[in-house]
Amino acid sequence: MKRKIVRIFILSMIMLVLLTQGALGNDEYQVRVRIRYPRLYNEQTTLEGYGEITVYMEEEELFDLDNVLNLRMDTYYTGNYYVTDEERAIYGPYHVVIRDEVYHSFYEAKEEAEMLEDYLSIDFYPYLTEEGYIVGGGNFKDKSSANKLILELEDMGYEGETINGYLKNIIAFNQHNEPVFMYEKDMPIFFTSYNEDERYEMVKIDNRAYRGKVKLHILDSTRLLTINYVELENYLYGVVPNEIPSSWGIEALKAQAAAARTYAVTSINPRQIYDMEDNQNSQVYMGYDYEKPSTNRAVDETRGEKIYYDGELIQAFYHSTSGGRTENSENVWYEALPYLRGVEDEFSDKSGSPHSYWETTLYKEDIIRSLNLDGNRVNELYGIEIKEVSENNRVLECIFLTDAGKISYKKENVRLLLGLKSSWFTIDSGNSFYFIDEYVASGEKNNVPVPSRGILDVITDDDYEDSDEEIRPIMGSILDSYAITSNGTKKIQRDKLAFISSKGVSIIDTNSKHYVFSGRGWGHGIGMSQYGAKQMAEEGYSYIEILKHYYTGVMIK
Repeated sequence: MKRKIVRIFILSMIMLVLLTQGALGNDEYQVRVRIRYPRLYNEQTTLEGYGEITVYMEEEELFDLDNVLNLRMDTYYTGNYYVTDEERAIYGPYHVVIRDEVYHSFYEAKEEAEMLEDYLSIDFYPYLTEEGYIVGGGNFKDKSSANKLILELEDMGYEGETINGYLKNIIAFNQHNEPVFMYEKDMPIFFTSYNEDERYEMVKIDNRAYRGKVKLHILDSTRLLTINYVELENYLYGVVPNEIPSSWGIEALKAQAAAARTYAVTSINPRQIYDMEDNQNSQVYMGYDYEKPSTNRAVDETRGEKIYYDGELIQAFYHSTSGGRTENSENVWYEALPYLRGVEDEFSDKSGSPHSYWETTLYKEDIIRSLNLDGNRVNELYGIEIKEVSENNRVLECIFLTDAGKISYKKENVRLLLGLKSSWFTIDSGNSFYFIDEYVASGEKNNVPVPSRGILDVITDDDYEDSDEEIRPIMGSILDSYAITSNGTKKIQRDKLAFISSKGVSIIDTNSKHYVFSGRGWGHGIGMSQYGAKQMAEEGYSYIEILKHYYTGVMIK
C-alpha cells in the first residue's frame, strides 16, 4: 500500500508540473541549459551550495544534504576516477538493497541506514526508487562481494537483494567520499541551495555559480549531463555580458537582451532533454559569476520583450560584425525568412570592429587535412574556385580541385570547413585568378570546347570598359582549363605559367603551397550585427530602432 501511495504521488507531481509549465505566462519561461564548461569529467560533477544543498522532486522540497556533493553515474571507479575496465575498479555498481520496508521520507530511511552502518561498518544510504525510499548498502565492484553483505544482513533478520545499478542510478557522495543518497536516474530530482545575499536559489557547478536548480541525466552510457533549470530573465543575466561587452551603450545592451530573450524562447523544446547549451552552439551562458550591473539593467528594462514578425516570434540570429552588409537567411542556411533580409550596414563599418577586415593564410596541407576530416579522401589540392557569390558578397559555392575530383562546399559549410571568420572573402594564390563569364566558340578542336576569352585583370583592362556585356568577375582556377597555342589546344597542367596582360608578363606558380583569404566581417552575417548595434547606440538610436534596422518588418512587444 505504501508503495502504491508513493508511486501515485510521484506521478501526480509530474503531471502537475507539466500542466503548470503549459500555463506559464510569457514572462515565466524556464530554460534548461546544458552546462559543459568547466566540467572536468563526463561521468561526475561537483556541486557546492551556499549552505546545505536541498534536494527537490520537481517543485517539492524533500531533504537537505551536505554543502558539497560529488554526483556520479553508478558504474565502475578506481578511487575518484571512472574506468571502463571493471578489473581495475576499486568499487562499482553492485549494491545490496533491503526491500523489507518502503519509507515515506528520506529521513526515515536515513535513520535505518545509520543503524545498519553502526552494526556492520558498511556504508548504507537512502535509495529513492519509483516504489519510494528504501535502504541501499555498499558499492561493490562485483556480485560476490555484495553477496557477503547479504549473509550478514540475514543474520540480523533482514532480507537483502543484490542489484547491478550499472548506468541506472546516480549516487551523491559527501566530501569524505561516502555515499549519502542514491536514486534511479529517471527520477525528477533537482539540487540547489539558497544564497542569502541574493535571496535566490543558486548552486555552484564545478566551482562556477548558477542561479536556479540542477538536474542530472545519463546519456549514451558514458555521459552525465548537468542541466541548469533557470528562469528566463535570470538566464539572460548570465548570457548578455558574455555575448556583448558590458561597457557598450545601454541601447545596444538592450537590443542584445531582447534578441537573446527571443532566441531563448524559440529554442525551448519540451521534447528534448535540454533546450540550449552554454556555448556558441546556442548562446554563451556563464552564470552568476559573470553578471554585470549594466547588462542586468538592460535585461530588467526590457523584461519580457521579444521580437515578432506577423504575430509570431522570430528566430533572432545575431553575429559580431557584418562587414558592411548583412545577408539573406537562405544564402547562409536554406530557409528564406522575410525578417532576415540583407541590409546595408554602414554602422558596422564605422564601429571600429577589429573584424571589419581580416586576412588569414591557410597552407595546402591544412586545407587537405580539413577536407579529409570532413569525410573526403584527398591527397593533393590543385586549386580553389569560388563558383558563386551572393548579392550581399558572401560565397555561395566553393569548389576544391583535388586528385579525388572537384569537391563542392556551399554556403556556410565553406566557412566552417576552413575556419574562416565569415563567408565574405576572396582568395589569392598562384593557381587562382579572376575571369569573366565564358562562352564556347563556334569551332571545336579535338572535341574540346574552347573558351573564347579568359583574362587575368578584367577590372583594370580598358579594352572591356565599353563592352555591352555584363562582366561579373568570378574567382577560378587555371588548372584543367585550356590554352590556345600554335600547336593547338593544350590543357593547362600543374606547372609555372607566363601570362601577358596590360601589366606585362606575369609568372604564376600553379602549385601553390598556401592560400591567402581576405575577408570582411565575423560570423554568419544573419540578423543583428553586434558592432553595428554598438555604433547605432553611440549615434543615439534606441534599441527598438536598432532591432528594426537589422530585422525587417518586425515588432517588439
